[in-house]
Amino acid sequence: MKKLVTIANKSFMFYMSIIAIIGLLWSCAEDLYNPGILPPSITEINPGAAFEGQEVIIVGNNFSSAVAGNVVSFSGTAATITATTTLEITTTVPAGAAPGAAEVTVTTNAKTSAGYAFTVTLPIIPTITSIDPSSGKVGTTVTITGTDFSTTPDENTVSFNGTEAIVIASTATSITTTVPAGATTGNVTVTVDGESNGVLFTVVESATLVVQIPPDSFDDAEEGQLNGAMALESSDLELGEYDTWTQGGIEQGVQTIGLRFNGITIPQGSTILSATIQFTCDAEGADPAQLTIYGENVGDATTFTVDPYNITGRAKTIEKSVWEIPEWVSEGDAGLAEKTVELAAIVQEIVARGDWVSGNSMAFIMEPSGGTENETSSSGGREAEASDGSSSGTLAPVLTIVYDL
Repeated sequence: MKKLVTIANKSFMFYMSIIAIIGLLWSCAEDLYNPGILPPSITEINPGAAFEGQEVIIVGNNFSSAVAGNVVSFSGTAATITATTTLEITTTVPAGAAPGAAEVTVTTNAKTSAGYAFTVTLPIIPTITSIDPSSGKVGTTVTITGTDFSTTPDENTVSFNGTEAIVIASTATSITTTVPAGATTGNVTVTVDGESNGVLFTVVESATLVVQIPPDSFDDAEEGQLNGAMALESSDLELGEYDTWTQGGIEQGVQTIGLRFNGITIPQGSTILSATIQFTCDAEGADPAQLTIYGENVGDATTFTVDPYNITGRAKTIEKSVWEIPEWVSEGDAGLAEKTVELAAIVQEIVARGDWVSGNSMAFIMEPSGGTENETSSSGGREAEASDGSSSGTLAPVLTIVYDL
């Protein structure tokens, strides 16, 4: 009987030993494969060199997925962590990190990784010494001279008072760029790692001149195609329309229009960006109508007179514009349909003349062309308000010029 009890006790002890061994093995296995227990490790830092405040990404294993569960150190100086996963930590080189070789570590769950070699650099902060030119319009090529620019154009950020510009070329001491659209007067800076000093640049904005033919003047005139007779006091301007008014028994026919604008305060040699003449509709019209527009090729246009052919007898510019006049719908309209095509090249030719002086007068000659030369209908073209028309001439033609000095 005692023998049986002894065997039973031995069997019990054996089984308990087996259970204890299994528990121990289970505990060891958990310790080996639980990533929360294993120390973190660093396999890569990108970039491998950076300056204070620059972002770096630490790649490795066994990091905490919670930002607060990790501590990153650059040779003992704690860094701020902005994002993390178990395999990657985003941080920045901390303030106070000494320039030169550094050792980066990650601590997770009170376990610290082996150190990983890293280089703390000094930021490249360029200096501007001069800008040439120091003023200009949008699109002007500008050369920035200084020190510590990047020889790779894309690594330089050039700003005109906060508006970023495109860098065309760069060396360590020179940058070529252009004034960007939207730029305003203010400091120009160059940023490589840090931002340079600022140097003032003045953005020259385009000027706009608006001039209307004055009321009851002889500065908007008509010349008959068939007789050369001049009409200086008509209440409307017939654009591409046959006029039955007679002189010496001869009808006017299709007319050539002359328009003279005074006080054109644009300096000689200015760059003309845009020029148009705005009419006001006096009578609707939908038939095809075409006019070819020239400028009078003189430095200072004189007013029109009653002398026959006083419009077509004037010297014309080489530049010209053909205006296919759209449909005019309602009396009083003064929109896109009633505005001429672009006349910038014509105005440019005039202000480029050696005898042009700011404040002079400028005239335009509008001749019937295309099918309009043979127009026989008195309602086939367009009728625009003249300086002798309604509202005491306030609806007379208006010249708008946009220019740069």
